[in-house]
Amino acid sequence: MSRSGRITLAASAVAAALVLAGCAETTIGLAEPDRMRSAETPKATPGDVPASDGSGNDTAQRTIVADVGECLDGDNPGPVECSDEHTVEVTKKGTFGGDLGATLEGRPPEASTVFRTVFPQCREAAADYLGSASFDASTLGAWLVWADAEDWKAGHRWYRCGVVQLDGQGAPVERTGSIRHALADDFDRYRVCSATRPSAELPETVPCSEPHLAEAVGVVNAGKADKAIPSEREFNDKARTPCGTKVHRFVGADRRDVAPSWRWPDKTNWRIGFTNITCYAELNQATTGSVRGIGSSPMPN
Repeated sequence: MSRSGRITLAASAVAAALVLAGCAETTIGLAEPDRMRSAETPKATPGDVPASDGSGNDTAQRTIVADVGECLDGDNPGPVECSDEHTVEVTKKGTFGGDLGATLEGRPPEASTVFRTVFPQCREAAADYLGSASFDASTLGAWLVWADAEDWKAGHRWYRCGVVQLDGQGAPVERTGSIRHALADDFDRYRVCSATRPSAELPETVPCSEPHLAEAVGVVNAGKADKAIPSEREFNDKARTPCGTKVHRFVGADRRDVAPSWRWPDKTNWRIGFTNITCYAELNQATTGSVRGIGSSPMPN
């Protein structure tokens, strides 16, 4: 379970007023829900990465694994056309080496070890590939797959970072077409909207065309995964003014019916690279239209 916390109502009201004059809502920070990406690993298929039979002699068995810019679908590491249905678009390729690449009695390392070692790099690759370091505020996210037990035993040590589009439960969805630079081209198309209030409970991602109570407006980086996770107070201090400013710019005016809220990662997610605080514009009442740029106009229906 994710740890959560909040600042007091009195402090919240003051903090909100510093950035959104007259804001009636509270500004609250909560821990980000567990967003650890899939630890499932794809199965080996014949292909072009040399294997070993354990005797020092190469075998004819090989494994095809999708390359950077190619796509893969489900648990098959082989490339598929990105114009066809797929789940993952590859952003970075690599090979486990050193202690992590050791045989370990023929088994891959524990998923938690792989994520701690590689996933921060996958998140960096995702930011470059998608065209925005704020992808945590979108329905697009980083992903990681690596050689399964059978493939590992055959001598393969490959891994692939990728990007996916996530459903409301954080699972990858089937899609067609590339999402390279998608957030640089049209962030609003993938912006997270929540049917719940992030200040009160975990966000429930819904299309922004459906009734929602919050819209993600950006992120604030809180540090590095190899450093100690900030305390609750430090998270709130890091988030308060930047998130308030982002909401103000997103809306285009000071409003009493829109307020900043934010969520931060727990310790588990921090260690695998989720070091961003996600900022939200939280609404007094549900709307089916975006509050982006509405200024002092009436709230959309």
